[in-house]
Amino acid sequence: MPLMREFGSLQRKRLSEGVTPLEHQRWLDLGHQIGKNFGRARVETGCTRGDTSDRDQRSRLLVSYRSKAELLEALIENIQPAGFFVSTPFAAAAGSEFIVRITVETEGDIADVPATVVTSMVDGAHTLSTMSMGMGLKIERPTREQAVGISKLFDRVLDVKLGIADRV
Repeated sequence: MPLMREFGSLQRKRLSEGVTPLEHQRWLDLGHQIGKNFGRARVETGCTRGDTSDRDQRSRLLVSYRSKAELLEALIENIQPAGFFVSTPFAAAAGSEFIVRITVETEGDIADVPATVVTSMVDGAHTLSTMSMGMGLKIERPTREQAVGISKLFDRVLDVKLGIADRV
């Protein structure tokens, strides 16, 4: 029962205010364990690609950067149309979709960014440093409101790449 309560609590949190990458991994682990205990292959995670009606039901992932410079360093040039890297020892599987709430601590800026995991580096990371572990996220087509937040957060660096220059 305690596992079910914890899973349910994380399930509600991931769809409302959001979870950290560590909490997201715990939610996945609990879902797997509960499914195994009840003889099911898995508990539905809701993290796979879906149609646009599922956009509001995507997991919300909380990611924080110390400064805008740190966030801009996380930009990934070879992800089209644009993407960024989230350093974490618990990276979601490629194809997982999230609404990522990015917070820049020093400036207090916040934006919700629709994103899909395109690279996941946890096992066999290139160095022993956790800085090399994490996930590359591709920014998906944002709503007008999200585009305004993304434009401000990334200092308009991504406006043309994301096709939002005319929307903000």
